[in-house]
Amino acid sequence: MTSRSLAKTDAFTWLVTFLGAGHLMLVLSTGRLRWEHVAADALLVGVAWSGPRTRRFLIGGFPLWLTGMLLDSQGLWLFLRGTIHTGDLWALERRLFPAPGGVNWPEWWSTRSTTFLDLLCGFAYAAYLYEVFLVAIFFFVKKDARFEKLCWAFLTVNAIGVVIYLLYPAAPPWYILQYGTGPANLAALPSPAGTARFDALLGIHYFAGFYARNPNVFGAMPSLHAAYPFMVMLFVWQRGVKWRLATGSFALLVAFSAVYLTHHYVLDVLAGLTAALAAFLVVELAFARRPAPVSLPVHMTPGGDTRA
Repeated sequence: MTSRSLAKTDAFTWLVTFLGAGHLMLVLSTGRLRWEHVAADALLVGVAWSGPRTRRFLIGGFPLWLTGMLLDSQGLWLFLRGTIHTGDLWALERRLFPAPGGVNWPEWWSTRSTTFLDLLCGFAYAAYLYEVFLVAIFFFVKKDARFEKLCWAFLTVNAIGVVIYLLYPAAPPWYILQYGTGPANLAALPSPAGTARFDALLGIHYFAGFYARNPNVFGAMPSLHAAYPFMVMLFVWQRGVKWRLATGSFALLVAFSAVYLTHHYVLDVLAGLTAALAAFLVVELAFARRPAPVSLPVHMTPGGDTRA
C-alpha cells in the first residue's frame, strides 16, 4: 500500500470516528439516547480502527450507518417540511386508480381483510428490510463488488425519500380513514394500521413497537417499503432467472402489502419504485466513473529483491 493510500485510509478512519462520536453527542444532547445508538456508533468506530482487513466491510457499513442515523433523526428536521397533503392525494388516487365502488384501493382493502392476507402481508412488511441486509451480506461473503453498491444505493434511495418527505409531506391512507381529509392533525400518533392485525394474530407487539418510534406520520410518499425489494431485484438481476423470480415476487408482494395494509397508495408505491431505480442508476454510474486501481510495476534488484 502506498503512502498516499495510507493517508486516505487514515483520513477515512478519522472521519468515521468523528461522525460516530458526533452522532453520540447529538442524540445525548437531544434526549434521544438509546442503547442502539451506542451499539451502532461503537461498532462503526471499532470496525474503522480494526485494520485493513475490515476496510471493505466499512465501505459498505458506513452508508448503512448513515442511513440509520438519517432516518432516526427525522424529528429534528420535520419543521422544514412544506404543506402536508391529505385529501388531495386521497382524491387523486381515487381518480387515477379507482377500485370497485368508486373508492381507492387502500380504502377498498380496509374493509376486506382476510387472515391469510394479514399473515402473508404482515410477514412481507416484517421481512422487507432484512432482505436488504441478507443480500448485502451474501455479496460481502462472495467478495462481490455489488456489496458496496447495494449499501450506497440504500443510502441514496433513503436520501431521495427524505427529500420528498420534506417537499411533499403526505398523509398515509390509514390517517385519512382515521382523521378524515381536513387540515393535517399534527398531533396524530403513528399507527401500525393493518399490521396491527398481524400482531394480534400472533400475539406479539412487533409492529406496534416499530411504528411507535416513527416520528414522521406524514411520510407516505414515496413508499420505501416498495423501494427496497425492487432495488434488491435490480442488483441481483444478473445472477439469473431464479434470483429474478424470487426477488421480483417478493417485491410485488411488498408493493401489494403496502396498499393492502393501508400504509400507502398505489401512487406512493410507484414513486418508491422510481426512487429505487434512480438510486440504482446513480450508484452504478458513480462506481463506473471511479478510477481503476493502479498497479505499480515490480522490478528486480541485482540482489534479487523486488521494488516498485
